[in-house]
Amino acid sequence: MKPTTILCILFLASLLAACDVSPDGGIQTVIDPNAGNGGGGPPQATVLYSMDIQPIFNQVCINCHGGAGGLGVENRDALLAGGNSGQVVIPGNGDGSLLVRILDGRAQPQMPEDSGPLLDAQIDAIKTWIDEGAQDN
Repeated sequence: MKPTTILCILFLASLLAACDVSPDGGIQTVIDPNAGNGGGGPPQATVLYSMDIQPIFNQVCINCHGGAGGLGVENRDALLAGGNSGQVVIPGNGDGSLLVRILDGRAQPQMPEDSGPLLDAQIDAIKTWIDEGAQDN
């Protein structure tokens, strides 16, 4: 058998392995939620706390929330501990987390208080980090 024939057979076999026949006889693609991350465990994070989130807090928030009462943002543990308003981060639920709602203005007082609001991209990064489990990465 020619090498190109073998490659074609392998390609078709892998293509068929990613498909399933629906009840109406059609073919549908089966998406593996763990594809690309070694086949197990949670999906790879797209936002890293140490590189994407903590720098935002260091630049904008830490002057008022640096551990002097209320909410601390000096590190992930302080943030997850919450503050005077209770828990502000619900890992896996960015939209429901008080932190995101205060940053985007859905809850008051909108933060940061002494400057303009964060950029939408910064708020989106924080929300995504929380949605991805608020990992210490």
